[in-house]
Amino acid sequence: MKSAKLSYHSSFPWTPISGWAGARGYGWAYLSGPGGQFRRPKFIKHPFPTQRRLWCLLKVEFNGIKLDFATPQEVDHFRNVMRRKVLPSGHALVSGRAVGRPNNHWLSRLPKKAKPWKFREAICRYLEEVPEVREFRSFYAENPIRMQFEGMFDTSSDARAAAKEAEAVQLECG
Repeated sequence: MKSAKLSYHSSFPWTPISGWAGARGYGWAYLSGPGGQFRRPKFIKHPFPTQRRLWCLLKVEFNGIKLDFATPQEVDHFRNVMRRKVLPSGHALVSGRAVGRPNNHWLSRLPKKAKPWKFREAICRYLEEVPEVREFRSFYAENPIRMQFEGMFDTSSDARAAAKEAEAVQLECG
């Protein structure tokens, strides 16, 4: 059975693919003190999930496999991975992450029957043709989703490096 349905939500509808496609719930920010001196980076809620008042969720069922997509970037990420003739290994999917992470990737949680090439070709073709996907993309086209926010970083070391860079620029400017 094949079906695709759209639903609308007032809060971001997290899916197994969300984090891998760029959605963030928390991040690191560098803050400056009253004298302009930068403080240690702080772990705070990311502005990503609150950037919109209304989110669209695309629910797809394809031959018994159920998939949810909250952003067009998730659909693109899914198709980019599934279109590869040879699926990537667990460590290739999560390069640069801590040991044990590959089992948390959405591809490792996908049922076995969704992994043969013939199935992957068919589901990618379906995602290109179904009108609900076009409607889903057009919903976000008017007001595109922001993935990058000034002053927000994925790691404390990235935030610290940006603070040092900003401090150097301040010193140069006087």
